[in-house]
Amino acid sequence: MTIMIDKNTEYIEGLQRGDKKVFGELFNAFYEPLCRYCLQKGMGRESAEEIVQDVFVKIWIRRDSLQVNTSISAYLYRMVLNTLINQKKHQSVRADYQAHVLAFRPLDADQGQAGAENEIRRLAADAVAGMPEKRRMVYELSRKEGLKYSEIATAMGISVKTVEAHLSAALEHMRRHLKDYLPICFLVFLQIG
Repeated sequence: MTIMIDKNTEYIEGLQRGDKKVFGELFNAFYEPLCRYCLQKGMGRESAEEIVQDVFVKIWIRRDSLQVNTSISAYLYRMVLNTLINQKKHQSVRADYQAHVLAFRPLDADQGQAGAENEIRRLAADAVAGMPEKRRMVYELSRKEGLKYSEIATAMGISVKTVEAHLSAALEHMRRHLKDYLPICFLVFLQIG
């Protein structure tokens, strides 16, 4: 037990000092076991090696501020597990995004693009219609009529700060209502321009 604690302390203190020899020992002691751990979690050999290498790179980069409250072994395994979890989340987000793109993918490019544009315009109009009256008026005067904040303030008899607050709330309202379609909006508007 004392040998394990001493080795643990040696690894942590050596890393914090930037001792490359200690880092090499740590790498040699844990590289293969961490790769096997990734393989047990369903990763391929190449992905496992990449994850473990990334973990060691992060350890080296953060060595000055390294705070290990457990054993170095537990710390490394936790880092690998967190990386695996983050990678799976990222893959899930990518899969969801691709599903969205495929759902709006046109069979005929011109017809599909027009359909997607119309759908986005309809969704945006619904979001605008759902705003409180004054907020909607400020939004429409700004976006549809192209009026400046001072012109809107004068026309509505309110302060410029109130116009800014209404417009900020309106844009947040639009983001909330169109959040699931923002990637599609972006792609459609890229194709339009």
